[in-house]
Amino acid sequence: MLKPSPSAVEPVEPVDGFNAPIRVSGRSVFRRAYAFLHNKKVGLFLILATGLLALVGALARQMPASVRLDPAASAAWLDEVRPVFGGWTDIAHAIGVFHIFSSPLFLTVSALLALSIVACTTHRLPTVYRQGFRPRTSVSARFFEHTKLHAQHDSPLDVDRTVDEVAAVIARRRYRVIRDADGTTIYSDRFHWAPLGTAVSHTGYVVIMAGFLVSAVAGFRVDNFDLTVGIPREVGNGTGLTAEAASFADAYDEATGTPIDYVTDLILRRDGDEVARQDVRVNEPLIIDGVYFHQASFGVAAVVRVTGPDGDVLLDGGVPLAWRTPDQRLQYGVEVFHELGLELFVISNASGSTTPGLSAGQVRFEVYPVASREPLGVATVDAGAAASVGDLSVSFLREQKYTSLIVKRDPGSWVVWLGCTLLVVGVTVTLGLRHRRQWVRVTPTPTGSCVQIATTDRPDSIRSRNFHELSTSIASALRRPAD
Repeated sequence: MLKPSPSAVEPVEPVDGFNAPIRVSGRSVFRRAYAFLHNKKVGLFLILATGLLALVGALARQMPASVRLDPAASAAWLDEVRPVFGGWTDIAHAIGVFHIFSSPLFLTVSALLALSIVACTTHRLPTVYRQGFRPRTSVSARFFEHTKLHAQHDSPLDVDRTVDEVAAVIARRRYRVIRDADGTTIYSDRFHWAPLGTAVSHTGYVVIMAGFLVSAVAGFRVDNFDLTVGIPREVGNGTGLTAEAASFADAYDEATGTPIDYVTDLILRRDGDEVARQDVRVNEPLIIDGVYFHQASFGVAAVVRVTGPDGDVLLDGGVPLAWRTPDQRLQYGVEVFHELGLELFVISNASGSTTPGLSAGQVRFEVYPVASREPLGVATVDAGAAASVGDLSVSFLREQKYTSLIVKRDPGSWVVWLGCTLLVVGVTVTLGLRHRRQWVRVTPTPTGSCVQIATTDRPDSIRSRNFHELSTSIASALRRPAD
């Protein structure tokens, strides 16, 4: 039997379609995504989702970025909020409740909202442009009878003179006047460019989000940059700066005891040379090369010296006692020695509190393996004394004040201000300068002509008053030549 040639074999069509090739064009995908994003329901959902997440961020205490980068500080911070959130603390931390504005969920929703705004704006922009700059000037006769705002007047003049008179009256009221080609219909409007304010405000919102993105990528912020007085510390983050608090002073209200002023004499050096010095307060930051140093808080630090098992000095400086235990009786600071996998807790009594076994002027050192709650060693030390705690040798030199600063570089701030300006301008134009439109039709009558006026604008109190004032002005102008 001869084998049939390939040309003699009839192609077999797939009967169920599963064997058919799948063809997906990029244009089709773009159109579907674009249609999804400019859908009003999708936009409303994203707005509500963004608002809900922002509300969560406003109500829930947020963990500073510098704390999130330090496992020990992060654990201590979570212990502080655990009495409020209870068993939900770790779950809330895992899903980003305590850093909601930098969480993947918030960033994803914000990005989708920005894309939705862009899609909605570009989808609507051609219609807005046509209505404002290429308006429809001719309408049907029934239009003048079925709109909610309409009026009719008789004129003793012929059609041409009536059209001229009506156009002049409307122009005097600062309306743009466009005559239709038939010579009997007039289209007039005011603030025809105002609807573009929505595009401006939407652009402003997207620009604001872009500004935050620029700040997140190219900037930095340290909320708790702690400086023990007299002990320099590198600023880092590519600044090449070293900061030192030469002194710190605080003043209190005599009646209430609350702090009314606190100021840091801040010195900045680069390569050992002083480049800036200023008294820094909450609202009087030191600014250099776009980096801001704001006064934030203050407290007490323990100046300590720590050496490792081989005698190397691991720490010779201040440990700010910036944290409190849940019962507010103890204050403590934490230092993490990553190369040894150890955490050193320095603990003292909080102001006005006493703890058995820990007297005023003493500190307690506790050493833990990282991520463990079983101490390797505990020692209570007087000022000027030393002790061995686990594999570490520790010395408590003295107590000293510390000042806490907010250090930030925010290159996107001007972008945010630009976006805010666009947002305010766009909203003001859109809400304050409404696009007002009306059509006028003049038809001949045995005694002269008939003038019909109508508008599709919403008949609120202000628009109704403006329409009737214009109608009255037209009627008066048409009667005047006949008097």
